[in-house]
Amino acid sequence: MPEPQERYPVNTIPGITWALKLYFQKKPLSKKSRTLELTFPAGKHKEKMRKKGEHKIVVWHNKMEVFVRSRCDFDSKCEFNSDRFDGADRDSLIGLGWEGTDSRQFFVAITKWLMRIDLDFITLIRAIITMCDRRVEIPLTTKYDRTFEKFEEYKKNRWPEDTTPDDKSKYLEEILVRMNFWLQSAAEVGALKYTPSKSDDEEAPKKRKKKKKKYKNW
Repeated sequence: MPEPQERYPVNTIPGITWALKLYFQKKPLSKKSRTLELTFPAGKHKEKMRKKGEHKIVVWHNKMEVFVRSRCDFDSKCEFNSDRFDGADRDSLIGLGWEGTDSRQFFVAITKWLMRIDLDFITLIRAIITMCDRRVEIPLTTKYDRTFEKFEEYKKNRWPEDTTPDDKSKYLEEILVRMNFWLQSAAEVGALKYTPSKSDDEEAPKKRKKKKKKYKNW
């Protein structure tokens, strides 16, 4: 069984959230777009050894943002329930009950969900690749002592020859798989550029220097 920080959603969902923020700087979402939910069944709620309800982890996209929460459809006080949080909050994702979900179907499901959003395919792929370089200290040397100058080099490693942009769904799924392991590899060696949690930010000094706008050209 993988460690909590190695589970696919823990690295893939923040990656998608960061990439979409880049994407929407180039192409704002249509006003006609609707909220799209993706639900991962995460086991049963049981009382006295009897099944009473379902546990679910829900990911949704609304107004150019990604959110996540876990919920029990039987008991509002069940410890499985969580508050809504931003999809980039890796620490909160680590704390969810992903062990009850089917990891084999994760990338298929998240790819279909992304494909349902009204996005330009080429711009999305470019946003993911750019995000991977911006969110990782590069060159990246993994815990296995392999060094990659950029995500593009990592992405090409063992890339299936029959996977091309002509099959958008399959191509995107392969990109997401590699994005997941790229971000995980960076986290394992302390090379992931990530602010742990919002609560830490709240305790930081209020006076901060104005930040320059990023990601204008990519």
